[in-house]
Amino acid sequence: MLFFKILVSLYLSKVPISSQKAKNSAQGFTLLELLISGIIVGILSTIATPAYIATIDKFHYGEAKLHMGCIKRELEAFRLEKGNFPEDVSSDQVPVGIECFIRSNTTLTPYNSRYDYENWSSSGGCVVKISFFGKDKIRQSPVNGSLHHQPGFYNDRERDRNSDDLILSLGWQPREVCNH
Repeated sequence: MLFFKILVSLYLSKVPISSQKAKNSAQGFTLLELLISGIIVGILSTIATPAYIATIDKFHYGEAKLHMGCIKRELEAFRLEKGNFPEDVSSDQVPVGIECFIRSNTTLTPYNSRYDYENWSSSGGCVVKISFFGKDKIRQSPVNGSLHHQPGFYNDRERDRNSDDLILSLGWQPREVCNH
């Protein structure tokens, strides 16, 4: 703020009072006025850009949550119809009977990232979950059923600060619905 006061006082000391009053609109802007405007715009954009990026990221992760919710509903319908969940598939492969699963070779996935359906044996049953690889398109979440035994969304930032993966766990399931 002191910097702006100094600039304004320098400007006012160089310009006679009579010419300050005699300015008309056809004269345009001085270099100092443009400099001050540029500095203000720079400061505002420095503050606004991270907030804008965070808002865009929230939108993309919200979209991923919607896709994962659709996959979850289809998995539960598959289990009710067939008596078990589909077998585990490789990353970016569509599980049998799941129409909602969007593959990464389309522009429909947020960040053009990938989803992975997982059905892991664990403690006499299995853990069923859907992983979204996030903005960096790299899996950072564990690839086994040792975590996420409770249903719900997880982001694994407690385990790995750099992880941007999003996980929807259907929780631990009894052996008879696991399809192993």
